[in-house]
Amino acid sequence: MRIFGGACFAAATASLSRDARLAPSFAEPPSAATAAAAATATASSNPSSPPFARHGLLISSFSDGVLASPPALSYLRLGLARSLAADLARRSEGGVRSSALHSPCNGPDVDALGRLEGADAAAAAAAADAAEGGTAGDRDQAAGMALRAVLDAEAGAGGAVRPRCRVLYVPTAMYALRADSSSSAGKQRQRARADGKKRRNQVVAAVEGLLRGGEGEGEACPFDVLACTLDLDDSSIKQPAGAEGDAAAFPRDGREALTDWRPHLVYVEGGNTFWLRHCIEKGDWAGLLADSCTGPDAATYVGKSAGAIVAGGTVETACWKGWDDPGVVPGKGTYSDWVGCEGLGLAGEASIFPHMDDVWEELVVEKKGEMGDAGGHVRCLREWEACCINGENGEVFVVGALTD
Repeated sequence: MRIFGGACFAAATASLSRDARLAPSFAEPPSAATAAAAATATASSNPSSPPFARHGLLISSFSDGVLASPPALSYLRLGLARSLAADLARRSEGGVRSSALHSPCNGPDVDALGRLEGADAAAAAAAADAAEGGTAGDRDQAAGMALRAVLDAEAGAGGAVRPRCRVLYVPTAMYALRADSSSSAGKQRQRARADGKKRRNQVVAAVEGLLRGGEGEGEACPFDVLACTLDLDDSSIKQPAGAEGDAAAFPRDGREALTDWRPHLVYVEGGNTFWLRHCIEKGDWAGLLADSCTGPDAATYVGKSAGAIVAGGTVETACWKGWDDPGVVPGKGTYSDWVGCEGLGLAGEASIFPHMDDVWEELVVEKKGEMGDAGGHVRCLREWEACCINGENGEVFVVGALTD
């Protein structure tokens, strides 16, 4: 029996005062995953600083901007590794804390401490190359080391269940009804749901490939990838996949999906920006979305087109091309109704103009000028580009298929 002397009870109870973090009497300072995530959460909660997502990508196209782009793929893989490492750290710290409180004079469980060390190694590896200037090769290597550390720590815990990666897919923007369609509302919704499922399956396949990493195509992904679809219009959860027959593995509604379910990836699909923004406001989703991507074990945020615009400082850029119909939102049927409308601010002050092309250059200059100082923060993304968010450093930078 290991004895910590008269301070053992005090040390155990002290751990309660650190918001479920380790008491310094029992361990080294908080793990790298905890420290890094806490720094992001602190910065995000500071009213004077924008609530940066800890790790995110804002894109025009998933196929061109991510799948065909090694720099974007490596940044997404690194984000998944960081989210998985932070989740492991949270669960490991809980195990250490619980064992310490139940047996204060013996100290925390040795296996739990080993698992926490694995989480710390994973977080340290994943955090190394998130900043601007890192290469795709460096990020892939860092992500691979982090994922291996997560797998080793999970295996060391002796769990019978394979580690899980949870993907929350939000197709709300593409569910907006089109007034110019000859199809009935029911047919439009049916087609949109089927299309959304195909797009989600593409995302899940990419995630499985990134988690498999250097393993051969025929090799199984070492993680179970669980996915479900959340419609912000009605908070419904549909199309669960990855743990068939296990209903308890999935959230019951949207709020649980963004809180207790703790997704590792939140993917917000493109479509009608105004409908998406309306549903976020109507359902009071802004805080939950921001918290899920900026909290202690933050999900990686990927926003495509409309999903990228709402993540920015303003959704006003959705008015510029005239592609989206604002008439889908009651009482806000003109573009002028959306001037100055705020986004989630997950990229700091940056706003996003997706699907940039040469034909829009004069328009963009004009519209930026009309926005005043805020116009200087607009990031224009071509189909093959991705805007990367590194919240811990407050960085927003663009990578493309032709960059490293």
